[in-house]
Amino acid sequence: MQSIRWIAGALALAGATVVAAQNVADRPTKEQRQAARAQVFAQADADGNGALNPQEFETYKTLMSQLHKSNWFAKADANGDGQVTIDELQAARMQHRHGCHKDQAS
Repeated sequence: MQSIRWIAGALALAGATVVAAQNVADRPTKEQRQAARAQVFAQADADGNGALNPQEFETYKTLMSQLHKSNWFAKADANGDGQVTIDELQAARMQHRHGCHKDQAS
């Protein structure tokens, strides 16, 4: 049951992240990243005690990984068609390599 819950949550979060990322051309602000982390933390904290036990921590890591992947896909999908071409991947990689990491401090 716990696995189904976090998988469903991860999928919902990933969908919301893709939509949000498509609406924002730039990297999310520090505040937006902190809010996303807090939301994922709350989602992973299955017993609601404000702390993560080892199993909840694994859920947190999985959800954060999914969030990161969704954000990266949305950024790579330059034309917003829901697909990434080799040209879009190469452009995203070049952008990543050439210091487009302003405000990355977390």
